[in-house]
Amino acid sequence: MEIKRILKKDLLSCSDSFPFLELVYHLQPVSDGSWHVTFGLFMFLSPSIISYKVRTLTIGIRFPVYIEEKALNTLAYLCDGDARTGLNGLQLAVQARLAVGKTTPLNIPKGGCADGILITEEHIKEGLQRSHILYDRAGEEHYNCISALHKSMRGSDENASLYWLARMLEGGEDPLYVARRLVRFASEDIGLADPLALTQAVAAYQGCHFIGMPECEVILAQCVVYFARAPKSIEVYKAYSNVKECLRMHTGPLPPVPLHLRNAPTRLMKNLGYGKGYKYNPMYKEPVEQDYLPEELKGTDFFKEQKT
Repeated sequence: MEIKRILKKDLLSCSDSFPFLELVYHLQPVSDGSWHVTFGLFMFLSPSIISYKVRTLTIGIRFPVYIEEKALNTLAYLCDGDARTGLNGLQLAVQARLAVGKTTPLNIPKGGCADGILITEEHIKEGLQRSHILYDRAGEEHYNCISALHKSMRGSDENASLYWLARMLEGGEDPLYVARRLVRFASEDIGLADPLALTQAVAAYQGCHFIGMPECEVILAQCVVYFARAPKSIEVYKAYSNVKECLRMHTGPLPPVPLHLRNAPTRLMKNLGYGKGYKYNPMYKEPVEQDYLPEELKGTDFFKEQKT
C-alpha cells in the first residue's frame, strides 16, 4: 500500500510555539468506481511527534486530493493542537470541493500536468467554520463573542444570547470563563432588580466547575436565558462608578473617618474620642439621625447623576 506524502516538514524546523501537521493520504480504488481515501495527520508540538491520528472515509471521486503548504500551516495553527479538529476541518473542506465538482489543473513535480482537487487556505477556513471551530480563544473573536453575549442578555434577547453562548462553547471556550462573566453581569446589569441573579450565576459557576463540558453547557444556557429574561438595573453599578470618580477627582489628603464611626478597642482610643456619640441603630425604634460620610462629603448622593 503506497502512502503519498502531500507535504513534508523537517522536524528540526518545527517551532515549540505552534503545532505543525504533516498530512499523508492513501488513495485506493473501490469496485463501484469511487476512491477510498485514508487521511493521516501527524502533530508536532516539539521536535518529536507526540500523536498520530488517522481517519478513513469513502468519497466518490476519481481525482487525487492536494493541499497547499500555506493551507496546511493555517490548519495546524487554527486547530490549536487538536488533530481531531484538524481532520474534521480538512474533511469538510474536501467535501465542499467535491460538492462543487470542479477540478484544478495541477503541475506534477516530475513533469506533466494532471487534474485534481486542490485545497487552499480559504477552503480550510471554510471547512473549520462549517465545523464551528474557527474561534480564536486568545484573539479578537474571543472578545467579540463575549461582548455580543453580554449585549444580547442586556437587550433581553434570549435567542441571540443562546446563539453567542453556543458559538463560544462549541468553539472550545473555557466554560469557567463564561461563568465568571455571568457573575459580573448579574451585579452590573441586573443588580437589585433581581438579587437572585447573583445566586444563579454563582451556582452556574460551581456547576461548571463540578462537571465540566459538555454536561455543563445546559447549566450555562439556563443561566443565560434567566439573565436575558430578568429585569435590568444599573443603579448600583452607576453609584459605585460615581464613588470611584469622586475618589479619583479628590485633591490632597482624603478626609478622615469621623470620630464617632471609628473603632475604639483600647482605652486610649476611647479617651481620644473614638466612637464617642455613636448611636447604635438597633437600640432605637425611631429613625436615627446620624452622619456617616466625612464632613466634606456631607449631603452627597452617589445614586444621583454626578456633574462632570
